[in-house]
Amino acid sequence: MIKKLLMILSVVMLVTCLAMPGIAADKVIKWKVQGFVPAGMLYHEALLRLADVVKEVTGGRMVWEVFPAGALVPPFEGLKAVSDGVYDANYGYTGQWVGKIPVAPLFTSAPGGLAAFDTQMWLEHGGGKELHQEMYDRYGYKVKAFETAPISMEVYMWAKKPLAKLDDWKGMKFRMMPLMGDVLAKNGFSVVFMPAGEIMPNLQRGVLDAAEYSIPAFDKTLGIWEVCKYMHIPGIHQPCSHIELVVNQKSWAAVPDDLKVLVEAAIWKSRLKEWMWMEQKNLEAMDFFKEKGIQVVQLEDQTSKTMIKWAIEYLDEKAAKDEFFGKVWNSQKQFGSKWFPYSKAFSLPR
Repeated sequence: MIKKLLMILSVVMLVTCLAMPGIAADKVIKWKVQGFVPAGMLYHEALLRLADVVKEVTGGRMVWEVFPAGALVPPFEGLKAVSDGVYDANYGYTGQWVGKIPVAPLFTSAPGGLAAFDTQMWLEHGGGKELHQEMYDRYGYKVKAFETAPISMEVYMWAKKPLAKLDDWKGMKFRMMPLMGDVLAKNGFSVVFMPAGEIMPNLQRGVLDAAEYSIPAFDKTLGIWEVCKYMHIPGIHQPCSHIELVVNQKSWAAVPDDLKVLVEAAIWKSRLKEWMWMEQKNLEAMDFFKEKGIQVVQLEDQTSKTMIKWAIEYLDEKAAKDEFFGKVWNSQKQFGSKWFPYSKAFSLPR
């Protein structure tokens, strides 16, 4: 009888040991993730879509509790909060951290620089992805950076009157992204930088005369077209944008290795999926603006060329004074010097 009991006990222990990996694999990891715009807007929907892909690809082993901008911490404090472990991950754009990291906006976009696909090539094959992580390591943030959805060229400015010539901008107070905002401020323009949620109230109160934020699809959800009837292009300030996901290092380390592979695969899937989805939304938004009588203003060629010239001069000056800024900016320029001729040669004239 004792021998039989020992044998039964041994079998039970063996079965339990064999089942343990399965039990561990079934454990659900839950992350809190904050976005960078209010709920109901395009980029918050993009974050929700990414969370759905993560849950799908991981078979439900990872689930994100998604929060809109400001629900956990103010938008511009997201990086520090994630680094400190206040929550697990932040979905946003690097330009938000310009107050703490001067080079950060270059990983969103450089004025007059790389477009959306150009940027993806630089990130994956020009050293950009490694520099992105190096930036956070250098500045002491305990995060792992992931590249998520690219965004196409943005609307340059929404205004209550057309601003085609340089002289038209005099006396105007407007919201502009970092780097290009610094460029314009240096050349005598009145510029401020603020989160998405503050743009509409300031336009409505007359604190701002004009503002830019993003692509047509997002600006439609922002409602900026209700106040400003003139959309200005091309988006020389941001030939593209790029969304990142920064994850607390401890949160990432706690993810099993096999699940890490699935999470990275989900982010890659979403990176292309959301890019194409947003482009389709742009087409729909432009039709919508046409129906609403929004006028599209093309900046005069000389205006665009002058502003791009100012931007390059400013970025070169910053690069000469800041070693890491120079490392990133020169990396983008060197990649562009090879990529642009190739890209142009293998493109049809339209």
